[in-house]
Amino acid sequence: KASLRTIGTLDAILSVFGLYLFLDPISRGLFATEPSAAAPYFNIAFVTMLTTNGVLLLLFVLAAVQLLRLKKSGVMAHTTASALLVAYDVLITIFWAAGGRVGMSVAAATGVGNLGIAPFQGFNLAPCVYPIASTVLLLVARRKMMATSQPGIV
Repeated sequence: KASLRTIGTLDAILSVFGLYLFLDPISRGLFATEPSAAAPYFNIAFVTMLTTNGVLLLLFVLAAVQLLRLKKSGVMAHTTASALLVAYDVLITIFWAAGGRVGMSVAAATGVGNLGIAPFQGFNLAPCVYPIASTVLLLVARRKMMATSQPGIV
């Protein structure tokens, strides 16, 4: 129970902080900037990143609510959100490595376009540590819950 509530609380706190960071570039109107010749697809990359960040934040909020209510479905929601976040990070890395005009556009948009998920990424100090570690902890806790069949957990 403690693991579910702890991860649920962390998901909620990180989501609120992520929402604050997510709204900052929108309020500044950064999506309406003129793209440079080196990054001609900046606006498309930026809007795509904002949309992806919004969806990921929503998934983590849903997971937080379910985990705080001690629902097993919260474990699956958190696992799904974490897997999508890691896959998204890998995809961004691939675009960066590919270079070219698309890669440069993605690289230019990453700094502000991914602010919403930055708290879950550890601000890239230790990328993906929280999503992976918390998911492993939740899966272990879920396995223990299923083995002991604790009453009160649905």
